Parts: sequence; C-alpha cells; structure tokens
Amino acid sequence: MTRTIGAGIVVTLALTCASACSGHARPQLPVQPANRTQTLGATIESQDGDLASALLQLALVRTAEHHRAVADEYRRLKILDAAFDHLSAATRIDPRDAAAYDARARIWRDWGVPELGLADSARAVYYAPRSAAAHNTRGTLLAAAGMRNEAAREFEAALRIDPGATFARTNLCLLVGC
Repeated sequence: MTRTIGAGIVVTLALTCASACSGHARPQLPVQPANRTQTLGATIESQDGDLASALLQLALVRTAEHHRAVADEYRRLKILDAAFDHLSAATRIDPRDAAAYDARARIWRDWGVPELGLADSARAVYYAPRSAAAHNTRGTLLAAAGMRNEAAREFEAALRIDPGATFARTNLCLLVGC
C-alpha cells in the first residue's frame, strides 16, 4: 500500500498476514506523519569546533576513517552512544576496521558491560594481531569480566609486540601484582 503523507512524502507499507496465507485480509494501518523535532538553542555539534570539523569531513567524504574521527570526538565529549553509532558505521564501510572494533569494545567496557565487548575486541585482535593496543583492550575486557588468566595472556601479548607499552605493563601489574 502506498500513501502520501504531508509535504509530498510517500510511504509504502507491505504487510503480511500472521498465517502467511493470501486468504486473510491485510489490515489497514493508519499512517501518521513523521514526528519532527526542533532543536532550540545551541547543540554540541555546533559549539565544539573539533567535533564540527570532524562532522564536516564526514559529510564531504563518508569513509570509515572519518566515522572513527567523529566517534573519537564524541568519546572525548563522553557522548558514547553517538560514538558507538559512528564506529558501527565505520565497520559497515570496512568490516576489517580493527581500530573501530577496538574503540567499540572500549565503549562496552566503559558502559560497564565488558562481556558485550569481547566479540569486538576479538575482531580487533584478529584484524590487527600486531596491535599492542588491541591486545591491551582485550585484556582489560577479560579482566573486567573476571577472566584473569586470559587477561594476563593478552597483556603479555601486548608487551611482546611493544615492550615499551607502559599501559599493558601497568594493567598486568594491577592484575597480578608487581
């Protein structure tokens, strides 16, 4: 069914009956105009120059790198849901984007649900096996999820890749005691 709702907007609805048979009449649903929201006052996107710049770059060229840059700015501003959305967009553009998976895993950790970030951290390590940061992030998620031995192995892997990775050394010491 096709309907036109305000301002020439055309909506097409395709409905199927619950029993998936053609003998049932399809219900007619009322189509309501889309809810419109109006922003009053300044937004963070218009007030923060670094975020505005990153958003402009993204508007000009939609790349995984530009989505990550916008996500970095939202993370800096502690707007994690928007950051997560841009990181997800980056992984849709480039399904091998280890940096985006690593950053999403960190957000899951920051939200207090490290178990939900384990898949993203595994992808980050898979696509960037020589990244000390990805191994370290995975270690922090494993530690937060109570998997201490696995966490220690990830911190040690990070240190094998980069012996100067003080973040991994600090995390390993906090985990096992130094």
